[in-house]
Amino acid sequence: MVPLLFMMIGCSGTSSAGGEVENAVLRYNDLVTQGYRSQNMNPMLEVTTDEQALKLYHHMSALGEGQLRMESKLKDIKFTKVERRSSVDATVETEETWDFTHYRMATNEKYAEEKDFIYRMGYILSKKNGRWIITEVNTIGGTSTNTVIPWPVLDRKGNVVAARQGGDKPARHP
Repeated sequence: MVPLLFMMIGCSGTSSAGGEVENAVLRYNDLVTQGYRSQNMNPMLEVTTDEQALKLYHHMSALGEGQLRMESKLKDIKFTKVERRSSVDATVETEETWDFTHYRMATNEKYAEEKDFIYRMGYILSKKNGRWIITEVNTIGGTSTNTVIPWPVLDRKGNVVAARQGGDKPARHP
């Protein structure tokens, strides 16, 4: 796995359970990266509910139907809020910096690329059978900072008409 750079700042909840919650989010992001690369979201069930894993599977499948495969890299993560609502419920907010590259499956040619995309993410976790499981993931906000290859403009049949200027279709975090 690509090495991840983690900076954990501003965390409330300094108990070992707080670390367990953060580790579940880190593992989730690691498995998301692996899942898109291998086009297999089944390992997500290690840290998510069936419903959350299914959402990721649907997004990955939609890319596949478009003959695209996504590779992503989490470059930085800051835990801006970790809140234990009870002994079995927690919420986490992060600021994450990602690189995304979409490849054509047939040729492995780069189709779209975004670097240093900043997401503000929200995670809801529940403790089940002694493990923290992510039950919901929400994108709070996102900022495109460096569109290397913008998403192309397509006609109604899916044919490329022109390159999109400014990359106004950002990479998406599930």
